[in-house]
Amino acid sequence: MLRFWTLGAVALGVLAAGCAIHSRVGADTVGPGYVTGGGEWNTGGGIWAVGRIFERDGKTVVCGASTIDRQSTASVEYNDDVMEAASVYAGRTRLVQNLRFMTRQRYSDNLSGASAACVASGEPWRAEFAESGPRFGFPTLSVPEDIAEDVSGTSGRVTFRQRPRPSIVR
Repeated sequence: MLRFWTLGAVALGVLAAGCAIHSRVGADTVGPGYVTGGGEWNTGGGIWAVGRIFERDGKTVVCGASTIDRQSTASVEYNDDVMEAASVYAGRTRLVQNLRFMTRQRYSDNLSGASAACVASGEPWRAEFAESGPRFGFPTLSVPEDIAEDVSGTSGRVTFRQRPRPSIVR
């Protein structure tokens, strides 16, 4: 029941922020120009994403792929919650929130050559986007101790935090 309310709050937050649902505009291949972002669970493992932005017909396009590594049973159920709350920014402008559109790849420490999904962000392209490039914003998400214990038998709070990581695009 708590999970339902948490997801409902995330959905209302997205609507309140005025973020439109992204429209898919094709695919891309991960390569130069992609940046890495993500974070780790305190129980082990992490969620990593790669993305790039570019202009097409005056609109801002965001492409990306994600991968998940070494997940524990305590956190695996909450990966989609993290991706839904994550965003891609250019400077201070949020281009997209909810990164579940990204193509999920099998874990690898090198996503070069992988397929990436692309969406139109709804933001018109601005020259400063090319200068700043994309950056990821991942949430800090904590699963209450009683919920984590019910789901996986883990005692203690399960928490996801954004962390720096060397590039997984070579």
